Amino acid sequence: MRSIACTAAFALLFGFAAVAPRARAAGADGDWSSRRSSHFELFQDVAIERYSGRDGSRAFERDLLEVLESAHDRLRDAIGVEPRGRVRVFVYDPDVFDASHSARFGFRAAGFWDGAIHVRGGAQVDARIVATLAHEYLHAALASLAPAGIWPAWLNEGLAEHFERETLGIAGLHAQERAELAGAAARGGWLPLAALGGASFAGLDEPTARLAYLESYACVERILREYGRDRVERLIEEVAKTRSIERALQRALRTDLAKLEAQLLAELD
Repeated sequence: MRSIACTAAFALLFGFAAVAPRARAAGADGDWSSRRSSHFELFQDVAIERYSGRDGSRAFERDLLEVLESAHDRLRDAIGVEPRGRVRVFVYDPDVFDASHSARFGFRAAGFWDGAIHVRGGAQVDARIVATLAHEYLHAALASLAPAGIWPAWLNEGLAEHFERETLGIAGLHAQERAELAGAAARGGWLPLAALGGASFAGLDEPTARLAYLESYACVERILREYGRDRVERLIEEVAKTRSIERALQRALRTDLAKLEAQLLAELD
């Protein structure tokens, strides 16, 4: 069970309008509601009224935007990255999300980024939704620096996993996760980082995707421990500038992908 590190509440100025985004699947009741905050435009159609009435729906929207604004501020302060303009966020009724988007992935996904953040909602803003919003916001922030296809998936997803876990107050790999990675390496099931350099993990099946995400997170965690946040910020800048992970690794960390992977594997051995 995950625990959430509480963040301080802060005031937001909201504008409210009922809209139905075009080219989107119909929501649970066929109507989307929208609110804006300083850095986000939120659309949601979770059937909150089933649980707590319209006041509950508006409180749900307020809570979502507080979580998003907190993610924005923490990422900006940590590595100096923030998207330009408002990021659009769609929070779906769970049944609608599953019906509309499950075919996109070979594994069960809680959310994705495709120029907007899309999240599988629920009756309340719980740890799962908080984690998913943080994860997808990291993708949005990187995409504001360079097109999504520029970022190798292991780096993009590793940074997103780190930010997600940091949001929930989780530091580093669990013992079970370390054992899982070590086992994969020992039995020849390790996924080479070079093979995880595509745009996404969308086509992977459930067990392969789990391993890919774990490897990506472990690699980013090792970079952070070895080099620090300032060098990670430099790495992000260099990827956006050079459009090459190898050149970025050389310029920011004075290493290459093969050495980085070998050091990670040695640490797991």
